[in-house]
Amino acid sequence: MARITVPKLEASTFKGWTFVFVAGVVLALLAIIDRGGLGSVTAANGSTGCQVEVVTDQLNVRSGPSQGAALVDTLPRGTRVDATRVVTDGFRELEDGRWAADQYLSPLPGSDC
Repeated sequence: MARITVPKLEASTFKGWTFVFVAGVVLALLAIIDRGGLGSVTAANGSTGCQVEVVTDQLNVRSGPSQGAALVDTLPRGTRVDATRVVTDGFRELEDGRWAADQYLSPLPGSDC
């Protein structure tokens, strides 16, 4: 088994903007990984004519139009996605056949929702 050695850190290591920059990059990468990676959020491209924005801190995306349907993804506030005009039991169908609670989605100006 490979051994990982951590170099001894001196007080001078933590001084300067280099450390601040490196620490910021590491924390940003950890946040992206924690959120599910770069590919988990699909951007709206207008293909359906209905674009919506998430207006809650975290929106659950489900496989069907009910609270009991399997959770397949989560979207953070401000995410813009393509949706359809179909709303069933308070859930709006998203472009890829997934569903999200319509009350937490706001149509973008100029969208035909």
